[in-house]
Amino acid sequence: MAKTNLRVIPKTIRNKLTGLKGRPVIAACSRVYSADELAGGELKHLGIELSDGKFSYSPSIIPPANSGKYSYKNVNGEVIIRTDLPKETHYNAVESPNWGDSYKGTHTVNLPYEKSPRDFIGPRLAQLKILAPNSEAGQTNYMIVFEVDRTLDQKDKQFEADILICLNLLQENVGSCGVQASGATIADYLQTLRVSWEVLPPGTREEALERLFRGKSPTAKETTEVEDRYDFLMSLRPMKLIYGASGLQRYFGGLIRDDLVVFENIQYGNAIYVMFEDWQKLSQRSRAELLSGRFGNNFERVAHGSGWKGTVKSIIKERLKTGSEGKQQ
Repeated sequence: MAKTNLRVIPKTIRNKLTGLKGRPVIAACSRVYSADELAGGELKHLGIELSDGKFSYSPSIIPPANSGKYSYKNVNGEVIIRTDLPKETHYNAVESPNWGDSYKGTHTVNLPYEKSPRDFIGPRLAQLKILAPNSEAGQTNYMIVFEVDRTLDQKDKQFEADILICLNLLQENVGSCGVQASGATIADYLQTLRVSWEVLPPGTREEALERLFRGKSPTAKETTEVEDRYDFLMSLRPMKLIYGASGLQRYFGGLIRDDLVVFENIQYGNAIYVMFEDWQKLSQRSRAELLSGRFGNNFERVAHGSGWKGTVKSIIKERLKTGSEGKQQ
């Protein structure tokens, strides 16, 4: 789970705020989790569990303080050191011997020292509201909606600071974040899972990384991982490269043939998709819709587990061998 804090409001979220035209907003996002992820305790800290095939969750929860610094402040408040104000005189009480000899007793001496004033900001105790529209037992994947229970006015002078706090609460606890108009529906959240694509000629690895990490400061591990996935994608000899975004999620892919496309996700742990005919329409479906099984077998999903590169190569080899009119395996 990505827990890197946001220092500024990401460009994608600012664009969404602009599109909401001053309407009251909430920090919110939706994600699709596999049954294996939930059974493995991915969201146990938020009271969301999958045990013996039974999915359970609480409709709201205060994120645990140990999730990150914003979660800690949400529960415990924070002390702000006012270095902008003159220092104040404080005293430390110490016991000093009488006449230099402790056998003759001691007396208290107050030793002065200077320190900056402190302001205490009480805990916000913001809660995450949780909604799982497909929580029936036996699901392969679960779409879960997370909302911070604070409705924010974009015209308020504290809006920038408040929305950044709420976004970081989501980021620390879910690994993703976004904004929605207050009162958003499930259909609105499904829309956030859709990806829009931009098809470009292949460029350099540096150009690809710059595009994928735009507005983000990747760690060394993230950079190494995406470089490896980029190199693998290029080893497949794509005619063109494809870039896309959905919320803060960044995707890229390779057009091997008009009816054969490989899609990647730069976030560790997500699967790679190989799509066939009608990939333009199919890729507009949300992950929740794709994984529902309602759209046939016109794609393959390969989790980033052991041997995933070999599996992807085998799928592509078989597809190229059968041809665009051949029967899918």
